[in-house]
Amino acid sequence: MRRFSFYITLAIAVLCPITLAAQDAKPVVRPMFKSVEVKHFTKAEGVHLSPEFMKYFYSSFLAELQRFNVADQTVEDGVAITDTDTPKSMMPHFIVLEGTFSAVQEGSEKDGKFEAGSAHIGFELYRRSDHKEESRLNCTVSLDGPPQSAERKVAEAAGVEAAGALRKLLYP
Repeated sequence: MRRFSFYITLAIAVLCPITLAAQDAKPVVRPMFKSVEVKHFTKAEGVHLSPEFMKYFYSSFLAELQRFNVADQTVEDGVAITDTDTPKSMMPHFIVLEGTFSAVQEGSEKDGKFEAGSAHIGFELYRRSDHKEESRLNCTVSLDGPPQSAERKVAEAAGVEAAGALRKLLYP
Protein backbone atom coordinates (compact mmCIF):
# COMPACT_ATOMS: atom_id res chain seq x y z
CA MET A 1 0.00 0.00 0.00
CA ARG A 2 2.86 2.38 0.82
CA ARG A 3 4.52 1.67 -2.49
CA PHE A 4 1.26 2.33 -4.38
CA SER A 5 0.68 5.68 -2.62
CA PHE A 6 4.30 6.66 -3.35
CA TYR A 7 3.74 6.15 -7.09
CA ILE A 8 0.47 8.10 -6.99
CA THR A 9 2.18 10.99 -5.18
CA LEU A 10 5.07 10.90 -7.66
CA ALA A 11 2.67 10.98 -10.63
CA ILE A 12 0.78 13.94 -9.18
CA ALA A 13 4.03 15.81 -8.48
CA VAL A 14 5.21 15.31 -12.08
CA LEU A 15 1.94 15.83 -13.97
CA CYS A 16 0.45 18.74 -12.02
CA PRO A 17 3.07 21.36 -13.01
CA ILE A 18 2.89 20.23 -16.65
CA THR A 19 -0.88 20.65 -16.67
CA LEU A 20 -0.68 24.10 -15.05
CA ALA A 21 2.00 25.24 -17.50
CA ALA A 22 -0.12 24.14 -20.45
CA GLN A 23 -3.07 26.19 -19.19
CA ASP A 24 -0.96 29.35 -18.91
CA ALA A 25 0.44 29.02 -22.44
CA LYS A 26 -2.49 30.62 -24.26
CA PRO A 27 -1.54 32.44 -27.46
CA VAL A 28 -1.87 36.21 -27.34
CA VAL A 29 -3.85 37.48 -30.30
CA ARG A 30 -3.00 40.93 -31.56
CA PRO A 31 -5.79 43.08 -32.88
CA MET A 32 -6.25 42.76 -36.62
CA PHE A 33 -7.57 46.28 -37.24
CA LYS A 34 -6.92 49.75 -35.90
CA SER A 35 -10.61 50.25 -35.16
CA VAL A 36 -13.96 48.60 -35.79
CA GLU A 37 -17.12 50.67 -35.72
CA VAL A 38 -20.13 48.41 -35.24
CA LYS A 39 -23.22 49.87 -36.89
CA HIS A 40 -26.66 49.07 -35.51
CA PHE A 41 -28.12 45.93 -37.02
CA THR A 42 -30.89 46.19 -39.58
CA LYS A 43 -33.71 43.82 -40.48
CA ALA A 44 -34.65 42.66 -43.95
CA GLU A 45 -38.23 43.10 -45.01
CA GLY A 46 -40.47 40.51 -43.39
CA VAL A 47 -38.17 39.91 -40.41
CA HIS A 48 -40.00 40.52 -37.16
CA LEU A 49 -37.78 41.19 -34.16
CA SER A 50 -38.66 43.55 -31.36
CA PRO A 51 -36.63 46.72 -30.72
CA GLU A 52 -35.72 45.29 -27.31
CA PHE A 53 -34.34 42.13 -28.91
CA MET A 54 -32.25 44.23 -31.32
CA LYS A 55 -30.94 46.37 -28.44
CA TYR A 56 -29.93 43.39 -26.30
CA PHE A 57 -28.40 41.58 -29.27
CA TYR A 58 -26.37 44.63 -30.28
CA SER A 59 -25.01 45.34 -26.80
CA SER A 60 -24.08 41.69 -26.27
CA PHE A 61 -22.46 41.45 -29.70
CA LEU A 62 -20.44 44.64 -29.16
CA ALA A 63 -19.27 43.59 -25.69
CA GLU A 64 -18.16 40.21 -26.99
CA LEU A 65 -16.20 41.77 -29.88
CA GLN A 66 -14.47 44.07 -27.38
CA ARG A 67 -13.62 41.04 -25.25
CA PHE A 68 -12.22 39.18 -28.28
CA ASN A 69 -9.91 42.14 -28.98
CA VAL A 70 -10.44 42.03 -32.76
CA ALA A 71 -9.40 45.69 -33.03
CA ASP A 72 -7.35 48.22 -31.16
CA GLN A 73 -10.68 49.98 -30.59
CA THR A 74 -14.14 48.50 -30.99
CA VAL A 75 -16.76 51.21 -30.79
CA GLU A 76 -20.48 51.47 -31.27
CA ASP A 77 -22.20 53.35 -34.06
CA GLY A 78 -21.50 57.08 -34.02
CA VAL A 79 -18.75 57.09 -31.35
CA ALA A 80 -15.62 59.05 -32.23
CA ILE A 81 -12.49 56.99 -32.71
CA THR A 82 -9.39 58.24 -30.94
CA ASP A 83 -5.96 58.00 -32.52
CA THR A 84 -3.65 55.41 -31.00
CA ASP A 85 0.09 54.95 -30.95
CA THR A 86 -0.10 51.65 -32.82
CA PRO A 87 2.10 51.60 -35.94
CA LYS A 88 0.03 51.75 -39.11
CA SER A 89 1.83 48.74 -40.57
CA MET A 90 0.38 46.50 -37.85
CA MET A 91 -3.27 47.45 -38.27
CA PRO A 92 -3.84 49.07 -41.63
CA HIS A 93 -7.55 49.76 -41.61
CA PHE A 94 -10.37 51.54 -39.92
CA ILE A 95 -13.21 49.06 -40.41
CA VAL A 96 -16.97 49.53 -40.36
CA LEU A 97 -19.09 46.46 -39.61
CA GLU A 98 -22.70 46.27 -40.72
CA GLY A 99 -25.06 43.43 -39.92
CA THR A 100 -28.46 42.51 -41.31
CA PHE A 101 -30.95 39.96 -40.05
CA SER A 102 -32.05 38.36 -43.31
CA ALA A 103 -34.40 35.71 -41.90
CA VAL A 104 -35.73 34.48 -38.58
CA GLN A 105 -37.27 31.08 -37.93
CA GLU A 106 -39.35 30.88 -34.80
CA GLY A 107 -38.88 28.00 -32.39
CA SER A 108 -41.58 25.40 -32.14
CA GLU A 109 -42.82 22.81 -29.71
CA LYS A 110 -43.42 19.25 -30.88
CA ASP A 111 -44.46 16.37 -28.67
CA GLY A 112 -43.55 18.29 -25.53
CA LYS A 113 -40.02 19.06 -26.80
CA PHE A 114 -38.92 22.52 -27.79
CA GLU A 115 -36.98 23.03 -31.03
CA ALA A 116 -34.95 26.24 -31.02
CA GLY A 117 -35.47 28.90 -33.63
CA SER A 118 -32.69 30.52 -35.62
CA ALA A 119 -31.69 33.81 -37.16
CA HIS A 120 -29.67 34.28 -40.33
CA ILE A 121 -27.32 37.25 -40.17
CA GLY A 122 -25.14 38.73 -42.87
CA PHE A 123 -22.04 40.71 -41.88
CA GLU A 124 -20.12 43.11 -44.09
CA LEU A 125 -16.77 44.56 -43.08
CA TYR A 126 -15.51 47.42 -45.18
CA ARG A 127 -12.85 50.11 -44.97
CA ARG A 128 -14.06 53.44 -43.77
CA SER A 129 -11.71 55.37 -46.07
CA ASP A 130 -12.72 54.03 -49.48
CA HIS A 131 -15.69 51.78 -48.66
CA LYS A 132 -13.83 48.78 -50.07
CA GLU A 133 -15.20 45.47 -48.82
CA GLU A 134 -12.77 43.60 -46.61
CA SER A 135 -14.85 40.59 -45.74
CA ARG A 136 -18.34 39.14 -45.78
CA LEU A 137 -19.87 36.48 -43.58
CA ASN A 138 -23.27 34.85 -43.41
CA CYS A 139 -24.00 32.97 -40.23
CA THR A 140 -26.90 31.34 -38.49
CA VAL A 141 -27.34 31.74 -34.76
CA SER A 142 -29.75 29.81 -32.61
CA LEU A 143 -32.54 31.54 -30.78
CA ASP A 144 -32.49 28.99 -28.02
CA GLY A 145 -35.16 29.10 -25.41
CA PRO A 146 -38.77 28.13 -24.98
CA PRO A 147 -41.40 30.72 -25.88
CA GLN A 148 -41.81 31.81 -22.27
CA SER A 149 -38.08 32.45 -21.76
CA ALA A 150 -36.82 35.98 -21.36
CA GLU A 151 -36.21 37.76 -24.65
CA ARG A 152 -33.13 39.37 -23.15
CA LYS A 153 -31.41 36.03 -22.48
CA VAL A 154 -32.14 34.74 -25.97
CA ALA A 155 -30.91 37.95 -27.62
CA GLU A 156 -27.73 38.11 -25.54
CA ALA A 157 -26.88 34.46 -26.23
CA ALA A 158 -27.42 35.05 -29.96
CA GLY A 159 -25.15 38.11 -29.82
CA VAL A 160 -22.37 36.12 -28.18
CA GLU A 161 -22.75 33.34 -30.77
CA ALA A 162 -22.67 35.82 -33.68
CA ALA A 163 -19.53 37.52 -32.32
CA GLY A 164 -17.88 34.11 -32.02
CA ALA A 165 -18.68 33.34 -35.66
CA LEU A 166 -17.19 36.66 -36.72
CA ARG A 167 -14.08 36.02 -34.64
CA LYS A 168 -13.61 32.67 -36.39
CA LEU A 169 -13.72 34.49 -39.72
CA LEU A 170 -11.10 37.01 -38.64
CA TYR A 171 -8.86 34.57 -36.75
CA PRO A 172 -9.18 31.17 -38.44
